Amino acid sequence: MPEECDPATALPCVVLADRAGLTEFAALQRGLRTLGVPSLRIDAEAIDDLRIAADIADRSLTVNGRRIVPTVTWVRHFSPRAIPNSANSPFRADSWCALVAQMSRLAAHHLPGGPDIGRLIQLDDAARAGIRTPRTIVTTDPAAASDSLPGDRVIVKALDGHFVETEPGTLAGVFPEIMDTAAARGLSVRDAPMIVQEYVDHGVELRVYFLEGEIRTFRVSKPSPEALWCDADSVSVCRVTTPQSVVGAVRRLADLWGLRYGAFDFLMTRHGPVFLEVNSDGDWRWFESKAGVDDVSMAVLAMVRTLHSQAAPKPAAPIDLTGFLTLGTGRCAPAEQVRPAMDASVLGTFEIRMDGSLVRISARKTRLLAAILLLSPNQVVATDQLIDSLWGETPPPTARKNLQVHVSELRRKTGDRISYEGWGYRLDATPDELDLLRFRHLAGAGRDLRRRGDGEAALNLLDDATRLWRGRPLVEFSGVPLVDEAVSRCTELYLTVSEDWAELKIERGGHVEVLTRLDDLVSYFPTRERLIAARMTALVGCGRAPEALSQFESLRRHLAAELGIDPSPALRKIYEAILQGRLEDPWSYVCQELDT
Repeated sequence: MPEECDPATALPCVVLADRAGLTEFAALQRGLRTLGVPSLRIDAEAIDDLRIAADIADRSLTVNGRRIVPTVTWVRHFSPRAIPNSANSPFRADSWCALVAQMSRLAAHHLPGGPDIGRLIQLDDAARAGIRTPRTIVTTDPAAASDSLPGDRVIVKALDGHFVETEPGTLAGVFPEIMDTAAARGLSVRDAPMIVQEYVDHGVELRVYFLEGEIRTFRVSKPSPEALWCDADSVSVCRVTTPQSVVGAVRRLADLWGLRYGAFDFLMTRHGPVFLEVNSDGDWRWFESKAGVDDVSMAVLAMVRTLHSQAAPKPAAPIDLTGFLTLGTGRCAPAEQVRPAMDASVLGTFEIRMDGSLVRISARKTRLLAAILLLSPNQVVATDQLIDSLWGETPPPTARKNLQVHVSELRRKTGDRISYEGWGYRLDATPDELDLLRFRHLAGAGRDLRRRGDGEAALNLLDDATRLWRGRPLVEFSGVPLVDEAVSRCTELYLTVSEDWAELKIERGGHVEVLTRLDDLVSYFPTRERLIAARMTALVGCGRAPEALSQFESLRRHLAAELGIDPSPALRKIYEAILQGRLEDPWSYVCQELDT
């Protein structure tokens, strides 16, 4: 694009900066390309081929003659040592890193967000936030430090990164090591500060990814701390449900540090989670490959696409010249067409009604297409995603044409509410037309009122929201990944809203109604601690304390079997209060301590 072009005509673009050998951004770029989102990748090893100009005044970036307006910038692992010949020209390397780091000022959104926080600050902030951390000493004398720490074992590890890059592509590892305290006493004085940390006995180690509010968690089993780098085959990884205590800790820390992305490490102990560190450059593809999933990659793609959509300028709506063109011709402009009223339901049995009449869609693929579009209302769903969902891994050569046939049929049945956006299809709907949008609106408004202290009004809205839920959504399409992901997000919000409602209802003495609502939910989600806490408290309120104790024991068994951990301290306090007959206000423990 010519240099003199107005920046408004420049290409809105996601800018990614990292290193050529890393797979995270390569996969992200492929996904963005599929979704029709422009992206530019700057590799540290390839800067010699770049001609770049950043204009702060109009927030544009010109790269090799192409002018762009960054919508999202994300910088990972872009360090001076990664730049060729950095040892011979440190000024050049530092200047490139400074430019890449400061590009975030050009974009509406930058990732990972927040400042670069060292381990000591992380641990201090976490402890101040009430999150348990291991006792830690930074020292050049590890022998003396080990004597100051509790227990008979310590961990010795680097204060900063685990790797030192002596030159581009050449890594020397400084890995964590578990040592007996007696052996640590024999360590010599070091010429660089390092961490000596108490060893925390634990059942499970968790890697938790935070992505703009979304959370994905993996359980990591390894024979030693350094196995991740030195013996990857000995490490096993599996996707797990995130314990509520960890969810609360991650959200508190991400909010404290302003993070939009971060890879958190926790140990799960009998006394709850222990925070180790967060890496805002943390990789995710290796963990996904070990677990055989792509959950984080999909969440990353959705996050970046959403941020790009928020920042990219919206095209102006076309001007309707029909009336103007008919002036003086003796002809009247055509009357505005009135679309039939739609009432669609996805929160339970799937159905669409137009002007009150049930729309019959017999073809399964057309029904599935409708369900997918309604699960992402007013958002474009990529054509490739729709084809994958309708035909699986081996679509026919005519899949795109067949998709158009299904879209045409659905468009006819829904009053022309589906539009094509160049790379996918969008179904437009309002809260009056779709139960999912009504649910989100009521849930958001109710939770906001609760945060503001208007519990009574919040209770009414949350009650209305939960009553829209008519059973497990879209069971007929279970197993379709795009549907399962959307249903999972809806279910998580429904559970959170149900917990909010139950807590407000208990505060007002509605124990019987809470039990009626929560009994089925607890049977489906037996390890969700906020649900369990609410049900236990409601049981006590109904004079059924023994059943409340039994509920706790059931939770303990489930957590031990699935994660090898015990219930959270807050829930244990409720249990102890019931056990000791201090039943006057067990709910106060939930309000004060249970993560929400």
